[in-house]
Amino acid sequence: MSSFRGRLPARALLIDVCLIGEAEARRRVVEAWQPAAALFELPGGAWLLEFDQTVEVRAELAPGLVLVDSGGVLHLSGTPVEGAAPGDVLIPRAGATTWVSRAALTRVDRDSWTDLTALRIEPLAALDGPVVAAVAPSPWEPLPPAPGLRAVAGVAPPPRRIRRLLAASTRPNRRMRLSPTASGKLAAVGAVVFVFGLAALVAAPLRMLVIGVGAGLLYGLSKVIASGDAAAADNSPTQTGRGTSSGGWWNTLLARLVLTSRAAWLAISAQQRYLRRLDAAFERRDWDKALREAIAVGGSNGPPTLRLPRPRTGELVPHAQLENGSRVPLGFGAEQHLRTLYRQAATELDRAGRVEESAFVLADLLGLPGEAVALLERHHQYRLAATLAEGRELDPDLAVRLWWRAGERDRALHVARSRGAFAGAVERLARVDAVAARQLRAEWVRARQAADDHVGAIDAAWPDTELRPLVVTNLQAGMTLSGHTAGYLFAHLVTWRPSTDTVTTAITLLDGRDQELAPAQRGFLVALSELHCADKAQDRRLCTTALRLMVRIAGGDPLGDADERRRIAGRLRPRADRLAAADLPPLPAGRAPAPGTQIDITSTDEAGQLPIHDAVLLSGRTILTAHGEFGVRLIGLDGRTRASWDTPAHQLVVADHGANVLLVARRGPACEIRSLNLSTRRLRPPVVITAHHVLPSYDGALLTVVDDDGIVFIDLTAATPRITWRELDPTSAVIDIARSPTSLAALVRVNHQLGSGAARTEVWRWDLPSLMLRTRRTVHLDDLASVALLASSTLTTTSHDEHTDTYHVVGHGSEARTVDTKPTPLASGETSALRIDRPDHTAVEVVDGNLRVVFPPIVGAIGIRRHANTLTVWEPNGRLVVIDLTLCQAVASLRTRL
Repeated sequence: MSSFRGRLPARALLIDVCLIGEAEARRRVVEAWQPAAALFELPGGAWLLEFDQTVEVRAELAPGLVLVDSGGVLHLSGTPVEGAAPGDVLIPRAGATTWVSRAALTRVDRDSWTDLTALRIEPLAALDGPVVAAVAPSPWEPLPPAPGLRAVAGVAPPPRRIRRLLAASTRPNRRMRLSPTASGKLAAVGAVVFVFGLAALVAAPLRMLVIGVGAGLLYGLSKVIASGDAAAADNSPTQTGRGTSSGGWWNTLLARLVLTSRAAWLAISAQQRYLRRLDAAFERRDWDKALREAIAVGGSNGPPTLRLPRPRTGELVPHAQLENGSRVPLGFGAEQHLRTLYRQAATELDRAGRVEESAFVLADLLGLPGEAVALLERHHQYRLAATLAEGRELDPDLAVRLWWRAGERDRALHVARSRGAFAGAVERLARVDAVAARQLRAEWVRARQAADDHVGAIDAAWPDTELRPLVVTNLQAGMTLSGHTAGYLFAHLVTWRPSTDTVTTAITLLDGRDQELAPAQRGFLVALSELHCADKAQDRRLCTTALRLMVRIAGGDPLGDADERRRIAGRLRPRADRLAAADLPPLPAGRAPAPGTQIDITSTDEAGQLPIHDAVLLSGRTILTAHGEFGVRLIGLDGRTRASWDTPAHQLVVADHGANVLLVARRGPACEIRSLNLSTRRLRPPVVITAHHVLPSYDGALLTVVDDDGIVFIDLTAATPRITWRELDPTSAVIDIARSPTSLAALVRVNHQLGSGAARTEVWRWDLPSLMLRTRRTVHLDDLASVALLASSTLTTTSHDEHTDTYHVVGHGSEARTVDTKPTPLASGETSALRIDRPDHTAVEVVDGNLRVVFPPIVGAIGIRRHANTLTVWEPNGRLVVIDLTLCQAVASLRTRL
């Protein structure tokens, strides 16, 4: 089981105070506090929040690092605990594990967190009367004996048989007691008579209040009656084996009242008798009876109940999902005893060959599905292991590998596509089955080909030389796109099959001085630094020419990425000709622009002839523009139209690899989506979905949208598009969302899991394509004028100071700033911008490179889009500016034409 994702039975939380600060640490402790919890300080300053009972949480949503309990030892899930004694805490730090005894820890003083200095103490005046001296009671005297009425009246005593009957009638008859259901019905009748009688006596204004209180009382009694009827009618255990039911809120309240009163010893005595019977069943090795009556100690945190669990029915196998039933409150010693008992049972069942029952103990009773999956895999029960791994939300690449080994290829591919788990699954599978790993890699290649991701298909197939023939068509199709992608793929072809013609063409490309060849040259250099040519002589020749190109490019690109250049040169220099490499001058160091330097890029003065709804610069140095109902156009950097489509489009959803674009036409709440293949320039049939928002980029296969139920991921490569994954739920509202090829961030209004349930605003960030939740933090949006979210989860905010009539901008650049005109934050992927309207112009300030795009005064909205290393800025009147963020210069400044 992973320690950082999925549902875990948390017995403690490790909160790093040095990392998040004491104020945030205090907030998380207060938020996650449970009754009878304890807070300790660990060596190094971290805090340990220990719960009295196990709390089941999602590891990625927890306020701290989740520690589980194994035999009294607190540790990360999956960490070995050999040699640790009960009461030890295993603390992970800097790749090592430190052992600390809980007895040596000091408690954190939480009383000092509450500041009472501002409170005023008011003296209270006595309201009672003067104290009266107590009157001494009279001495006790016994009561006089009761007079014998029979003797006074002269009546003879009754016969012996009559005396026995009278004595029997005065003894309590247990068989004549009313059942709980009958008692509840009798109490309901009495309550009805009492309520209506009282309502008739009180004044009219209070009559409705009395009736309302009576209705609440009747509702509670009805719950008692219903729970009694259900208990009498259905004595069958639950399928999940929890064996208990809460019986409604009335029984839950009753259980809490009893457990906190002096009558708690009655419930404890009954539970002790039950535990003794259970312990005896385990001692006799009566596994069937013991496991059916066992109490799960590994994760349920439902309401307490006084009812003892009912025996389980059905097969004793681990369940993929467990319902949150009620729990039987156990003391710390009893729970530790059960854990030890269950551990021994799991070991003995495994030795006896009863693998499924052993896995049931680990997964359902101890709450350790990761160990259960490993046990099932060791015994080649791959299908059950895969079902358990997927149902308990373990690592997706583990589920993919298990489904593949179980022969469920379609299920494995579905999980791999929806969770981006191909790479990890292939790596895991290669350790145990090289042939199966190659087959899975081939499916990975086909999945990327179905998404028209030429680069992704080649990267997936290239490590296995036998799979490279599968991607020859991708090499050919990708090179037709020109630009960076063409150069990157051409380097793969040259190093794989270094014929005289291909090597000569590659050297011609590297020696070219045309500015249009610069993106292809950069792509070729990146790929060549990672690949080795099959012919060493040709490899030396290519690397020498590539080093000369890097020196020439670095001299003319002083603002480029110096670290990237040094990395590529460091890989190419040992493979180049030594004499030629020694004669080349060192690469010039890149220099950043002077502080405060502003690069202005001015758009055309004249407005365009077609409105622009969306635009993007593609890898082939062409621009795709969406004109709403006027269709879509592909134009060159000179403004000439190269292709056009009459399909309406109000938004462009660009694939990360740049070979596919989705054309989105909004039709009210519905969106009509058509896929455009830029290699063949063909459109696919439309797909209609209902969504509030469609993200402007996707990975070529999974489209991300926002609907009423949260964030949805739709697989568009299937014959019929289908939803493969969801995040959040209907109780969460997505305020803003941003995406990049490696990250997804959302600004969400949610109800907190461990707190009081009050709504709050949080920023969530997932890694892509694994969809692993990495960060989650609370933000406060009060008194903010506007907010923009980046895919890195960074917020750009603006606030208005009414006293000075200025605006404060935070998150746009390394430092906060103040402007005198109302700004509008803009965001696209990882790039933020700021729109500032002046009387004579409208400027868009871009953080990357301190760029500023200047338009004539604009009333409508301005759009920006980051794709690869370029930024496209447009406005509705048809003006368009494209910027190369690497060179910090304009690539095109156009206006649309008919």
